[in-house]
Amino acid sequence: MASSNIASTLRRTLLIKVISKPALSKEDVASVIELTASKVVEALQAQSMTFYLVEGNDIAFKHVYYSPTLWAGDAAKQKKFEETAVKLLALKVPLGKGIVGKVIESGEPLFFRNSDSQAPFMASMVQTTGFEVRSMLTVPLKTTIPLGAIQVLNKEKAAGTEGEFTDEDLALLKEVAEYSATMIHRMVDPKFVPNPEDTARFVSKLTELPLVTKIEELEIDDKLIEVVGDAVIRREGIFPYKRMSPSSVAVLMTNPLDYGKRESFSQATEQAIEEVSVISATSFDTLLKKFFKDAKSAAPGSDDVDITSVADVINTAYSTDGGTSEISAKDLENEDSAPIVQLTNRIIEDAYVCGASDIHIEPMEKELLVRYRIDGLCQEKLRLPKAVANSMVTRLKIMSNLDISERRLPQDGRIVFKNYTKKNMNIDLRVATGPMKDGEKVVMRILDKSKSTLPLPALGFSDANLSRYRECIRQPYGMILHCGPTGSGKSMTLYSALGEVNTPDVNIQTAEDPIEYTLAGVNQMQMSRAIGLTFERALRCYLRMDPDIILVGEIRDKETAQIAVEAALTGHLLVSTLHTNDAPSTVARIGEMGVECFNISAALVCVCAQRLLRRVCKNCKVAYDPVDRELAILNTALGEFSGQIFKANPQGCPTCGGTGYKGRVGIHELMCNSEELVECINKEAEVAVLKRVAMKNGMKTLHQDSMLKVKMGITTIEESLSNVPPDLIK
Repeated sequence: MASSNIASTLRRTLLIKVISKPALSKEDVASVIELTASKVVEALQAQSMTFYLVEGNDIAFKHVYYSPTLWAGDAAKQKKFEETAVKLLALKVPLGKGIVGKVIESGEPLFFRNSDSQAPFMASMVQTTGFEVRSMLTVPLKTTIPLGAIQVLNKEKAAGTEGEFTDEDLALLKEVAEYSATMIHRMVDPKFVPNPEDTARFVSKLTELPLVTKIEELEIDDKLIEVVGDAVIRREGIFPYKRMSPSSVAVLMTNPLDYGKRESFSQATEQAIEEVSVISATSFDTLLKKFFKDAKSAAPGSDDVDITSVADVINTAYSTDGGTSEISAKDLENEDSAPIVQLTNRIIEDAYVCGASDIHIEPMEKELLVRYRIDGLCQEKLRLPKAVANSMVTRLKIMSNLDISERRLPQDGRIVFKNYTKKNMNIDLRVATGPMKDGEKVVMRILDKSKSTLPLPALGFSDANLSRYRECIRQPYGMILHCGPTGSGKSMTLYSALGEVNTPDVNIQTAEDPIEYTLAGVNQMQMSRAIGLTFERALRCYLRMDPDIILVGEIRDKETAQIAVEAALTGHLLVSTLHTNDAPSTVARIGEMGVECFNISAALVCVCAQRLLRRVCKNCKVAYDPVDRELAILNTALGEFSGQIFKANPQGCPTCGGTGYKGRVGIHELMCNSEELVECINKEAEVAVLKRVAMKNGMKTLHQDSMLKVKMGITTIEESLSNVPPDLIK
């Protein structure tokens, strides 16, 4: 197997980690060793392979492999080799002893062939290996320090080289050792970070892409940079410098193997990446400073703007040996100290660039846990010393204008992040704090004010639901409600709907808490309970301001519900949200708030319940034929089903970051008002009855719409059922 074949397999799993991951766990190292061992055996067709690591003054056996050709079906021999492997894995030898010891000590590889001069030595190895040795390669694992070695014995005879390795095999093994050594050094020394220029040369070599070392010699298209903008370039870590065609560009990247960032860049700019060159993080930073004067430095990574900076702050501020600067215990407890301020900012910046919707700062018994919610799922990102907990929470309270002395009661606030950073990040954070067993927890919802709304067809509406919903939002008066849990996409749908009906002859006024998106031509009001500006008060104000369409962020209480219904009955189109599980139960919820049933039936235009499901990755999804329970669920929801559906690849790919999913899509349950539904509402019918009537009139339930997305290959049946259970009502 050629060197390029083994490199293509290892690059995506090892290189991205080398560049972007702040620290590696023992599990990471175990996976690196296992992956490296399997690929070495596969690439070199070796009969035996041993992986060694230095542990103090000893050399430990970490992985031992024997080929089945050594026992050729003999069960007794196989058992003997397996027992030998177990014994070796428990063995340690003194540093400097034997061939492996000499290779580790000298840092130079050894190549033994079955030549006249080396034949006696090779023959003597039979006693220790249990088989005839015809060829042996031993290469060191080293960076700036010796870390271990890889040794292979005998090439399989099927390879056609009479069981002997070649010079090409030696070059390949040295290359693989270089990848692994970098990874292992990151584990044993978290402060070890490759030099940016050396890393760029390394990446260029592995990817066989050109390396740009002199940025002053580049002919950069200034207009292209201006069109793409600072936010996209910084977020994706991709610097476009030349147009190749009207729809394609040439770019510079520190990590060209991050295909997820490539796809995001293309989606954001509508420009295909035709040509990629490698650039160091330092040079990338220089370009940012040159073209965006107000931009503070931030070297791009594969998963974030400055994930390495987060690690650097932690290593410097909380290292036990003092780090590069002296951090006292007082600094750990002072919310205004430089390390705390820097670390807090880095966490917010990192979460934003990772595409997180929420940040969770969670105190545990012995540490502080930081998690991000990405595509609807929480993912652990950092574990910090418990000593930092109080100062970080206090820092966030200061940024949110909350009472730092109150630690016993929950508080709500808001952070305007541009007031605390010089980076081009126009985001606000909705902050909620609450007392937990081990300290105060903080959850921050990220509100990206630079994001624009999506058109309705991009939200996941089925063709039938989209047609019916568009008819509803063009009604002259009435009430349109969206329901679902927090984070189900209700606000985005409402904003997209307003975008469709927003014309100069229509007066649209909104009451929001918070204002998540800025819409041109729309009058938006931010609620503030601290001064008494509530939804109820805003609605009363709007009814005297000649509105055509009113958006209320959320109907939370009896007063707001009654005024909303009143507005819908007096010639205004009112759109709002509620927290209910499905569309029919929304009617009961409004009734519980004290609104008369005949007013509900008269005002209601439609109710849209929705959820967000993760999209299965288009790049690595796996097709299969559903059987048994899965097929029965599909048949019940969609009628007679035939064909294939998709499941997530458990290994994932670079595009989806190894998760098997990328992005999210909406599912909808659209209940439009009808004569029969009005009659049931006026009779105060149960929710189950309302649901049957709505389904009879064409409503597709959340479960049915989710199964439609499964049939279309957009999501998986596992993802669907984990969010929406099958319908009990047929």
